Amino acid sequence: WAGRILGDGIVIALLVAWYLAALRTPEYVLPNPTDTLAMTLRLFVDPALATHTYLSLARVLAAVILALVIGAALVTVSHVFPVTRLLIAGRLTPFLNAFPTLGWAMMAIFWFGISTVSVIFVEVAILLPFCIINLSTGVRNLDYETLEMGMSFTRSRTRLLKSIVIPLLFPYILAAVRVCYGVAWKVALIAELFGARGGLGYLLNVGRSQFDSVTIFAAVVAIVILVFIVDRLILQPMERYASRYR
Repeated sequence: WAGRILGDGIVIALLVAWYLAALRTPEYVLPNPTDTLAMTLRLFVDPALATHTYLSLARVLAAVILALVIGAALVTVSHVFPVTRLLIAGRLTPFLNAFPTLGWAMMAIFWFGISTVSVIFVEVAILLPFCIINLSTGVRNLDYETLEMGMSFTRSRTRLLKSIVIPLLFPYILAAVRVCYGVAWKVALIAELFGARGGLGYLLNVGRSQFDSVTIFAAVVAIVILVFIVDRLILQPMERYASRYR
């Protein structure tokens, strides 16, 4: 309880400090927290603004799913065909991991124009290394004694995959999803700033051009809320459940 009280106390103190600082600062520099929270609420309930919020969320979820599927396919290929391991783990993954987000955003605009495809492409390119690394770790740590025991009961690879392999990999899949979901929002802002006509990143760009700090702060707060809610209420409980298979 002491840690929770301390954490909540710090949050309250920061909000009070924000309110007091806003009283002495022009709105275009630091908006009032009450105005920011009101705008944040509108980003979730006002149809005209909520479209941007849920468009960004849809892009993030699509990118996480695509990155996970592609990452799983690449890890499977490297496991089934060992000759490809150096290419995937030693060349492709470090290259993707080192490539800057801004570079992907610029290239996506050249290739796909200003569109949702550009945004999702950038997110997937950044998230893919996280998926490959987590899933590769899971495959390396598979309990092969359990697999051999399972093979003594069934020769069906589909049943073996469904009953043993996927449950054993589930903690690593959840870890990859949890990391990717948080990172995807950071990438989404940059991608939408340059390559989208909608989304929270687009609203940030509009707010910047109009010196509308309320919209900028509200968009950031909306992202924090979305990350916090999904992580705490969905991903963390699922990860605790999955940890039983470790």
